[in-house]
This record gives sequence, structure tokens and C-alpha cells, in this order.
Amino acid sequence: MNKLPVGQVIREAYVFTFTEIGTVIGLTWIPTVINTVASYFMFRAYVVTLEGLGTGATTPADSQAILPLPLAILCLFMVGMVGVALTRQVLGIRKGPAFAHFALGGEEFRAFAGFVGVYLMTLLFVLLLMVVVGSVAVMMGGAAGSAAGGIAGLAGIVGVFLMIYAVVRLGYLLVPSVVVDGQFGLTRSWQLTKGNFWRIVAILLATLMPLALISDVASALVIGSLPTAADATQPTDLAGVARIWADQLHETMPHLPALMGVSLVLAPLGYSLLFTPAALAYRILAGKAIIQAHDG
Repeated sequence: MNKLPVGQVIREAYVFTFTEIGTVIGLTWIPTVINTVASYFMFRAYVVTLEGLGTGATTPADSQAILPLPLAILCLFMVGMVGVALTRQVLGIRKGPAFAHFALGGEEFRAFAGFVGVYLMTLLFVLLLMVVVGSVAVMMGGAAGSAAGGIAGLAGIVGVFLMIYAVVRLGYLLVPSVVVDGQFGLTRSWQLTKGNFWRIVAILLATLMPLALISDVASALVIGSLPTAADATQPTDLAGVARIWADQLHETMPHLPALMGVSLVLAPLGYSLLFTPAALAYRILAGKAIIQAHDG
């Protein structure tokens, strides 16, 4: 069983990202622009949907309520396209600079199918977790309230950890497995990541957290301090929750173009710092020696 050299993977990921930033931008800017435009309209549609749910004009089964779904699917496909392109560059399958990139091949569709598989698995896991936690709460109904809440909370924490564990194991090496092995990717990712879960988590934190903090600071500077709702009561019905979310999103709408601009600027770095370490990790865990990423 190979063990990931965490420091080396992190270092090589940053080296590739910043020494090959021109190529990274070239490989990512078209899908990123498509993603950003789709996200903008998805955001606006989501506000309208929440308003409809809050007033009763829209139900979860209405076509208006599921309008964000096809846009989300498009975004997921674009992410797969970027992942395949960057993985090919890191592994040396593709060489040289890139001005623009757009591809609709078998690798992109397999990556998309893998992402959809992980998403559906996560959704089912969440639903199952809700059922389990709810069942625990019902069975403990006769016990002390604090004890019942504690057990249900513990079950929830365990369930969330298991979900994260499964997503990391199944999804982290999905794209490299699709590109190199020509497979669906999920099974191969699970096999290769055995015994490396915490190392992968450390890599994810070291590569994505700094950029996430930068994004949060930039977004806060753009938005400023938003007014808080005067009503502190927390609704328990769907309509009440939808109304609160719609109000919060309405406050954000005037800043949406600037927020999308921040996203456009940071997206190439985010994509590279997500997919480059995974490609380097695949090279190691598949039994191949790591090379200087910026030379390949």
C-alpha cells in the first residue's frame, strides 16, 4: 500500500499552479465563463423559486422549482471538463501551453457520470441519515430530552463523517482514473485511496482552505455588512424557511455581478489546486514515480 507524501504533493501542486498559470487559465476560462453565467441565472431562478415557495405560488413539484436543476447539471459537466483538461496536463498526456479549451469527449462524459454518481450517493446518504436520526429521536422519545438529543446528535455526527469518508474515497481520484484507466473512476478511486484518507484530507485543507479564506474576505469586502432580519423566530415550515432564504438572497442580488467577478478571477486557481494534487496523488498511488509537475 503506497502512502502519499503530503508535503511533496502540496508543494508540487502549488508549483504547477503558479508556474503554469497561463496554461491553467487557457484550459479553464471557457468552462469557467459558462459556469459563471449559468450560476448567475441559476441564482436568479433560485430566488424566484424560493419566493414562490414562500408565498405558496410554487410547489416543489412545479417546473419553476426544478429550473435550477439543469443549470446545476451544466455546471457539473463544466467542472468535469476542467478536471479532465488539467489532469491530462499534469500527467503529461497533454503538453504545451493552451489559449482556450473546450471538449466533449468520452473522458468528459465519464467524469461527469462519476460526479453525478457521487452526488446521488451523497443525496441518498443524507436522506438515509435523516431517517436514522429521526428514528433514533422517536425511539428515545420516552427518555430524557437531553439524552435523546445527544444520541440523535451523535448519530448525525457519525453519519456525516461516514458520508465525507465515502465521498473522499470515491471521488478524489475519480478524474485521474477516468483519464488514465478509461474507467468510470469510482471503484478505482476507492481502491487507490485505501489507507490515505487523512492524508488526502490534509492535502485538501492545505490547497483549498487558503483560497477559500481569500474568497471569503473578497466577498465580504464586496458585500459589506448585510442587515439582519428583525424577526428572530426560526420557522419550522417550508414556506417560512423559503421566505427567509429569499430575503437573504435578495440582499445579495445587487452585489451579484461583483461576486461573480471575484469567482471568475479565483476559479482557475481553485480548479488547479483541486485537480492538480489529485493527479499527482494518482501518479504516486498507481505506482509511478512523481515528477516535477511543471516539467510535464
